[in-house]
Amino acid sequence: MDGRVNAAEPQMAPLVIAGGGLVGALTALLIARGRPNWTVHVLEPQANGPAMDKRTIALAAATVTLLERIGVWQQVAELASPIEHIHVSDRGHLGMTRLHASQHDVAAMGQVITAAALNTALYKACLAQTNITWHGGAWFKSAERHANHINVDYQIKHNDSEQTHTMAAQLLVGADGARSQVRADAGIAMAHTDYQQFGIIATLTLSEDLQGWAYERFTDTGPIALLPMAERQASLVWSLAPEQANSILQLPDHEFLAQCQKAFGYRAGRFVAVKDKVQYPLQLHLAQTSIAHRTVLIGNASHTLHPIAGQGFNLGVRDAIALAEQLTGAQEPGSYKVLSAYNKQRQSDYQRIIGLTDSLVRGFSNQHVPLVMGRNIALFGLDNLPPLRDIFARQTMGFQ
Repeated sequence: MDGRVNAAEPQMAPLVIAGGGLVGALTALLIARGRPNWTVHVLEPQANGPAMDKRTIALAAATVTLLERIGVWQQVAELASPIEHIHVSDRGHLGMTRLHASQHDVAAMGQVITAAALNTALYKACLAQTNITWHGGAWFKSAERHANHINVDYQIKHNDSEQTHTMAAQLLVGADGARSQVRADAGIAMAHTDYQQFGIIATLTLSEDLQGWAYERFTDTGPIALLPMAERQASLVWSLAPEQANSILQLPDHEFLAQCQKAFGYRAGRFVAVKDKVQYPLQLHLAQTSIAHRTVLIGNASHTLHPIAGQGFNLGVRDAIALAEQLTGAQEPGSYKVLSAYNKQRQSDYQRIIGLTDSLVRGFSNQHVPLVMGRNIALFGLDNLPPLRDIFARQTMGFQ
């Protein structure tokens, strides 16, 4: 364990957060600063700080603004790469859209950073926050719900044995990811959509720097996204049918690069090297509700999106903001009034982002001629109609 794990536990904690990843740590920080008289407990399975997650994440401009406000962004800004321009195109067709930060009075439309760098900064901020108790090496096991509180059972590994502890709390926050044990324990069902695609994630070295350009290229086999990184590198997200993804992932690096180049083209220069290749299924998972008795789900525990629009983590950030806002003036953090208000507040955002993501996946995966014509007209319209482009850009930057 690490942090102040030996501090005496109160008879009744205001809340316990299961999961100290990106969204869980951010939520703990926002709530702790909004309610300095509360002690916020975080259960995190990683014993010695966050895992070294090599994935890159795209932070919307609104997310960066929040991180600046709470003093976290200043710790990682030099490790990030700005997205100053976005280029969206449909390979083999004329439709395309270009967005520029300068058109919208912002320095960048977003930032690209490794999950590990941001998670480490959030973790350190949590440890420095005197009213956060971080239970490292602890994970949620089950909960027993009562009218006015919830008993949270969690396990801690000591040497070769595991010990179960119980903490009474007014609210349990499930921030424990897509395979959420909190969600399963609460009996909350999930709706699933399988897009029949796998995402190949990798880091490419290019012949030239992307100079702040991010690309979303729709192809016959699936979308390819390139996000700018430092030193002529780019983060690749390549969506393919499962059998294609398996086949391409097994190719030697030079053949992998050739196939990727063929699909994407040369707009971003030549692809000269690749590393850290992994794949995972692309699916939509949405909890049928985000709340249960004295329980709330946030982040991937509540929703997992296709990466096509890069909105998954940013949606979780807005979960954290909304929950912290609801709890700021709450007399009883786990009351139905507070949780139902949170659930209602988040629904329009879920519907908007999930609708956008799902429409992009389905609309650009279909090669039916009328649909191809329609989406290229839409891209052309976005590029040439400033009011429409402004709406799309604000959505991309996370401003509602």
